[in-house]
Amino acid sequence: MKALAWILTLLATATFTGAGAQEATPDTSGVIDTEAAWRHVSDARDAAARDRHHDAVGDYLQALASDARLVQTVAKEIAYQKLWREDADKAIFYFHRYLARHPGQENRDVQRGLALAYSWSGRQAEAIALYRELAKADPADGGARLGLGRSLIWNNQLREGQRVLREMEGEFPPDSPAHGQAETFLLTYLDEYTTPLDVGVRASWDSDDLDIMRIHSRAAFTVLGNQLLELRPELALYSQPGQPDVTAPRLGAGLVGPLAHNWTLHAYGWLDLFRSQDPLPLSGEKLDWNRPGGDLWLTWIPASRWRVDMGASSQAVETYQALADHLHQEQVNASVDWRFARHLTLGAAGFLGDYSDGNSRRKGSATLRWRREGRWQWHLGPRLDYMDFSHPYPGGYWAPDWVRNGSLALTVKTRGKGWTFKLDGSWGLEKEAGAEAISVGGVSGRLGLRLGGLSLLAVEAGYSRSKLDSDSGYRRTFAQLSYKGSF
Repeated sequence: MKALAWILTLLATATFTGAGAQEATPDTSGVIDTEAAWRHVSDARDAAARDRHHDAVGDYLQALASDARLVQTVAKEIAYQKLWREDADKAIFYFHRYLARHPGQENRDVQRGLALAYSWSGRQAEAIALYRELAKADPADGGARLGLGRSLIWNNQLREGQRVLREMEGEFPPDSPAHGQAETFLLTYLDEYTTPLDVGVRASWDSDDLDIMRIHSRAAFTVLGNQLLELRPELALYSQPGQPDVTAPRLGAGLVGPLAHNWTLHAYGWLDLFRSQDPLPLSGEKLDWNRPGGDLWLTWIPASRWRVDMGASSQAVETYQALADHLHQEQVNASVDWRFARHLTLGAAGFLGDYSDGNSRRKGSATLRWRREGRWQWHLGPRLDYMDFSHPYPGGYWAPDWVRNGSLALTVKTRGKGWTFKLDGSWGLEKEAGAEAISVGGVSGRLGLRLGGLSLLAVEAGYSRSKLDSDSGYRRTFAQLSYKGSF
């Protein structure tokens, strides 16, 4: 508990130092200067045209400071600028101000903007209700129907969201923007989001000849309105020269859903059944170990461009000696990400783990990521990792006195009509206590192919040289084949 309190204190300090800063409210108590107000409006519109949304908001607020009566004219423009700079809560405020000053008018563009702001702020129920009204009033409004399908999926109403988007693909001409937008988002959904069905097989080969194969499956159901109940049976197979094969069926389930518009819960639990037909040389007995485990974390969005994750987990240690000794570890962790500029994000994370043999581990990381969007998405930046153990080299798993890693990581993503591609790479130096620094790195690639309808087949493979990537501290190669879809 002390470890968790320590991490939460650090995160609270970092988060509220940045997130607590409030935008200055202009003083509107002075003399009205309409001419100056319109000059600021002109400057704001020029800044908005150049995508300088922060400057545009500042100029608009200066205009209101000169003549507050302009709010009925520019509230909509301020709302959109707030939205484009990802301050959805403030955008909602200004959209409401505009609608309140224009009663009885249709204002579909403002309502669409308000629905989008609701959705981006995590208020999916309000977004869905407003998008439904817009789509019912005008079924030809592709933007409203796209927003409805997207918000339903973000609200964990997967099947209804899928149906809305598939109907758009069927009703709008293939060369229309609405058809293309629905097709693009469905591809993103199938490739990156939770789908009702997800099955696959993943194999890894470590340089100490430990081979692990996992067959995974997941069926997701919407319950309690907007919660996802996940059933996750799996099977793991372990093999290594000189050791008997180990099988480990897993019975698992999870619940994922919002607790509030800016809080999301992920809770998973499982039971691993480790078995071997022959005795393990390390223990002289057959492996017969039932090990419960779990993973729980909360995601909190305290302010625009901030994200905080806090969690705890319990799981077995995956080496043959650790399995023979029934070793497991419990861990608490927390992380914070702050996008302080349009293309730049700072991240920090801390992990504290306790092993069942009395050992403990501390791990921390810091990242700086540059992101560029477009047909080709680029993510590039340095990463620093540090890890140490209270009792180095106890046996059974890799536990150095300390290790440091500094790397440069690159991710490139792109997509075409019905396919996605992702490439990850890293290179750096790793220094372990009592050893020379070594070059480390890795590369992996993933190709996803939409098979039509609501299904996607993906293949992924990669190699990693860093000791931080496995319990045994050895190099790892992996390959994975997966299918995602609906039922």
